[in-house]
Amino acid sequence: MISLVTDSGALPQPRDPFTLRIVSAVQAYGINVPFLDVWQGNGCLFSRMDGVLTIAGIPQETEETALFIASCGVDEVLCAEEAAQVLGLSPIEAGPILHRRQPGEPVPVPADFPSPRALYQVLSDCEGEHFPVPEFEPFYLDTSHRLRHGTAAAVLAEEDGKPAACALALAVTDTAALLTAAAVCPPFRHRGLGSQMIERLAGQLPGREIFLFRSERENRAFYEQLGFVCCGRWAQCQSQERISEGRRGQDEML
Repeated sequence: MISLVTDSGALPQPRDPFTLRIVSAVQAYGINVPFLDVWQGNGCLFSRMDGVLTIAGIPQETEETALFIASCGVDEVLCAEEAAQVLGLSPIEAGPILHRRQPGEPVPVPADFPSPRALYQVLSDCEGEHFPVPEFEPFYLDTSHRLRHGTAAAVLAEEDGKPAACALALAVTDTAALLTAAAVCPPFRHRGLGSQMIERLAGQLPGREIFLFRSERENRAFYEQLGFVCCGRWAQCQSQERISEGRRGQDEML
């Protein structure tokens, strides 16, 4: 049975990037806000935020879980590739989950952080097929909030007073962090700035397990040389509701 979570104290410690996304969002915004819903049941933890349903775990009751997903009204589902296979979801994109243990004892993330506007400038300069960038306003509001509340971390490098490179972890708890993006503007590439940014960011996250979702065909050697190893696979899927809508539309056109 899947039920709504109303007590943040009932949430588990993150041991995977999906649970980490959910728990960090709750720590940033609270459990009783209109734009974030959290459920648990069937061996899973679920969250709905910004049109994405995140699933942590492998569903035990696939039929009930599939019906639940269909009722959530989301555009996309983010989960382990095994969970997507069990649920019969078709991935839009998939790839390996990487992790690295950062030595030391956990400390709060620094209270001083770079401007989200400058971070966005770097990201937008690097936008591409395998590096999508969200719209500015939701990025700015969410990133600013998480940085102010200590549930995110970010570093920025400048060259001649201009933003040149950055790295962000937009889901951070006391035990884990999710590396969300690392980017170097084209004029400043091939100088080692990407590695420097990740190491600087990791230095702000001692004692934590650092996770990232790597694209299937991107940056394998880069992250291997930084000590990241594979610990599973992720999948981003179109919800069955959206798939059904598309099929209905095709049928109407025939």
